[in-house]
Amino acid sequence: MGLSHRRAAALAAIGLLCAASLCAAPKLRLASSTVGPLSIAQGASGGALQTQTVEAYNAADGSLNLSLSSSVSWIAPSKLAQRACLSVAIALCTPLQFVLNTSALPAGTATGIVTVSDPNAVDAPQTITVTVQIGGAIPGSMDVSVAPGSTRDVRFSTNSQLASTVKTNDGGAWLSVALDGAGSFRFPLPYRVHFAPAAGMAQGTYPATIATSGSTFAPDNKTVQVTMRVTTQPIAQPSTSLLHVRLAQGAPVYTTAITLANLGQGTLHLEDAKTSGAAWITATPYSLGGLIPDGVVLTINPGTLVPGTYNDGIAFTSNAAAYAGALGDTTSLTVPVELEIVSPGPPILDFQGVQDNATYVPGDPVAPGDIVAVKGQQLSAKDGTAAGAPPLSTQLSDTQVLFNGQALPLFYTSYGQINCQIPADAPVGTSLVQVKRQDGQVSNLVSVDIAQRAPRVLLAGVGEFGVVTNQDYSRPMPEGSFPGVATHAAKAGDTLTLWTIGLGPTSPYVATGQPAPSSEPLARLTSTPMVVFGGGFGSPTAVPSFAGLSPGFAGLYQVNVTIPDNAPKGNVYVSLVFNTSASNSVLIFIQ
Repeated sequence: MGLSHRRAAALAAIGLLCAASLCAAPKLRLASSTVGPLSIAQGASGGALQTQTVEAYNAADGSLNLSLSSSVSWIAPSKLAQRACLSVAIALCTPLQFVLNTSALPAGTATGIVTVSDPNAVDAPQTITVTVQIGGAIPGSMDVSVAPGSTRDVRFSTNSQLASTVKTNDGGAWLSVALDGAGSFRFPLPYRVHFAPAAGMAQGTYPATIATSGSTFAPDNKTVQVTMRVTTQPIAQPSTSLLHVRLAQGAPVYTTAITLANLGQGTLHLEDAKTSGAAWITATPYSLGGLIPDGVVLTINPGTLVPGTYNDGIAFTSNAAAYAGALGDTTSLTVPVELEIVSPGPPILDFQGVQDNATYVPGDPVAPGDIVAVKGQQLSAKDGTAAGAPPLSTQLSDTQVLFNGQALPLFYTSYGQINCQIPADAPVGTSLVQVKRQDGQVSNLVSVDIAQRAPRVLLAGVGEFGVVTNQDYSRPMPEGSFPGVATHAAKAGDTLTLWTIGLGPTSPYVATGQPAPSSEPLARLTSTPMVVFGGGFGSPTAVPSFAGLSPGFAGLYQVNVTIPDNAPKGNVYVSLVFNTSASNSVLIFIQ
């Protein structure tokens, strides 16, 4: 029997055991998921920083049997003997030791991933990101564009506290350096270089210097040449500075997007976006205007590529005066793309990969009947597939999701994400989730916390603009804010609908995967929330005229509410508040 089949059989056995006893298997926990960033001299292997340790421990029954692997050759991971914990309030820990052999690394930032595995443990594998700053993190120069009357921050971190002296050539007070979160035991130490040109500052170039001293790491003691370029033109910032995609050999086509935010003035227009010519990637630029930023849709087709790493880049052309980078601006922008192809295998769920389908915050609890996203790799070997109207099936395409061994109703399946519904009668506490493909391969087990309710207002994918509609189903925002979507501002006395998930039990009860009733008795909440208009203490509130499951849908709630006369005007944050919990806040516009 091959390794993958043995692993599948072991995981299936654990799944049956956990369905009954919740759960007799060990549960992996790490004291930290990051190491660094560590400042190391070029040509050295770390000195006092060469050996780093992260503690692992078991948060359940049984015992861990850990193995370690590194994505890079300069990290040598090993497992030490179990001992008393030093960093967490647990009796016994297993130290994970990383020896950093960095002498051959060039100047700059390097990152490696250590994977901590145990085929018999819940919430394994997990990863630890190790970051080193060869030659230190303080750049030799900064060249930053910023609009008059606005601000920009450039951040870096060190392993030793610094003193700094700022001198601007014009004598202005537009530049400063501050230590963020300067706790006595903070490590590493995060610094922020703050650019703040006055609103009346003329367009032009403004030189300055920052002298740093007092660091025990000699390369951090330097004079940094600073240039601030004040402009009234757009300043473009990409949504990522590096796109890394990991796919199995023969996986379905993968699509994603890179967007450009405007940190400057005027209107940013993306003119073109091109790849470097690799056959496995195509770029389709788009420009929609309004609140939706310009960007490019990337289509990545692994096709017949063999396991390995492939590189390309997306070159952007726009009307921006500059492109904002991590440590300064440039006049051109290319975002590197790394495609990692791995051998096909069983599905792998991300640690804390069961997330509510609104805010997607890892580790947040979900509620009985909630709609969730299950994230990972190789969850399905087929193209994305959406279910029809409820009642929902527990088998969609080639995939099932098991919750304490029970198959869940599915909304959507794809290679990296499955949307499904938590059982409406799920017990409060910790439960276990697993994915099973039609070929018989099963994933690792991951835990998810179930709360009585976990209220969330759905997001529209643009900042914090939630899915709220006027009575005519238009968005309550200024006219034309969302291209292709009907919008008009709301006013006091209007009735809004907030589309939500995770609001808790209803009467009558609606079974998992079944549509909510479309006629009386409607499925109303047994505990009605208040709707708060405004983000501060004492903000106006209103009682919904209806709060319950949306008729005809599975797991989707709606809250109908009339805007009170004393609601604030302009951009207003709206949220739901129960006696023991509150939702995220979303933005609407009230005229």
